[in-house]
Amino acid sequence: MSGSFASGSSKTTTSNPQALAAANELKNYLKGLDTSVVDKTYQNIAGNAYNLSSNLPNYIYNVDASDDARQRMENAVYNQASTKLNQQFEQDLSNLNTKLQNQGIAVGSQAYNNAMSNLQNNQYDALTNAAYESVIQGQNAFSNSLNDSINAADFTNSARQKSLNEILQTLQNSISGYDVYNNIFNAMSQASDQVNKGSSSAIGVKADASDAAALIAALSDIRLKENICPVGKLDNGLTVYRFNYIGNPQTQIGLIAQEVKEFRPEAVIKGEDGYWRVNYKLACD
Repeated sequence: MSGSFASGSSKTTTSNPQALAAANELKNYLKGLDTSVVDKTYQNIAGNAYNLSSNLPNYIYNVDASDDARQRMENAVYNQASTKLNQQFEQDLSNLNTKLQNQGIAVGSQAYNNAMSNLQNNQYDALTNAAYESVIQGQNAFSNSLNDSINAADFTNSARQKSLNEILQTLQNSISGYDVYNNIFNAMSQASDQVNKGSSSAIGVKADASDAAALIAALSDIRLKENICPVGKLDNGLTVYRFNYIGNPQTQIGLIAQEVKEFRPEAVIKGEDGYWRVNYKLACD
């Protein structure tokens, strides 16, 4: 709303029809707002939240790497290395036999057996190194698979959260049915306070008692407001804002006096405090 309704007298009054009329004008405007889309969106979000609380969440909290990928890499690396080594071993064995024969070393002799043993040890070491390298490559494949899973999970979660943030951001700039009735309650409560008490405005600024228009004018000066966000338009084109008064966290809805002054100057007055007020009955016509 556009603030507390200013009192026209420092004395207690028993009636203030102007204040009630202004409150009723604002109430009727608020009741005319179409909040069905926002209300349905809230309902859908609430329904999704319930489903998520009743079932496993769609977010990815745990990931694992592919052990199959690790095994495939190990096998591929080892098989490729062993195939080449076995071919080399056959050639090395043939070359060694020829060399020993040329040196006159007989098959089965100690020298022959020692030479063959050395060749076999070298071949075993080569196969062991190939197996070790295949394990390393398998672990690398496992790590890469894990990183891919983490990146995929992060992307999924980020995309989902981005959609939720867009919905929440949209709702922050929208008026729901709850907001409307809360604002209606505040408007009528403030008008009732003026009828029963009739003193100063809610932010402590006394209105001009000699100005009858101040009785139905509400403080709407932009200098008194913060967190201003447009939420709709009147039929006459004036923008309606959601805001709170500086120093008061309560969210309200209403017009901005400076804008109304440009469009309908007859609906705006300046109080003795120097702040602009809006006559909602005139502004909403």
